[in-house]
Amino acid sequence: MDAAIKSRRLRLLLGHYLAARGAKRLPSRSDIDAVELAPVLPIIWISQFEDSAGTFRYRLAGEDVNDIWGMSVAGCLLSDFVAPDRFEATNAAFLRVLQQEAALIASGPVYRCADRIALGERLVLPLSSDGVTADGLIGATARDQLVDFEKASMSQQISTYISVDELESIPVDRAVGD
Repeated sequence: MDAAIKSRRLRLLLGHYLAARGAKRLPSRSDIDAVELAPVLPIIWISQFEDSAGTFRYRLAGEDVNDIWGMSVAGCLLSDFVAPDRFEATNAAFLRVLQQEAALIASGPVYRCADRIALGERLVLPLSSDGVTADGLIGATARDQLVDFEKASMSQQISTYISVDELESIPVDRAVGD
């Protein structure tokens, strides 16, 4: 497999995720240790899938995440703050992580808000209340820079999905990135 994560903070999240799940297939929210993830907390978010809404409710969002959206997204559905023209694609990508029990690694344009696109890298991982069935997500986005819409399109995003069974093959200790 040829997957790599450039961001130091995203590699820290992946390393913690792998350690937190232990012998289980998937970790739960309660397995996540905020102290160990201190450098990642500003860019991290945790959501729970709500079957009745067909989307995700955000349970936690770091300061940088809330700053990007211009509001606290904790308690909100994904559809409450993602622009309607981006909601379906974003929701579908997150559902794929859940349904396939796979990590999403995305790079390039990663946020589209307030007439700007942020370039960077995103990692989204499945969580499970029972350690077996995915029912939530933990994710983080490391932003490099903001650019105008004319300079980057969300269609230029490169997304890779990797089964949770293959995550150990991704290097988490390289000394590059933020």
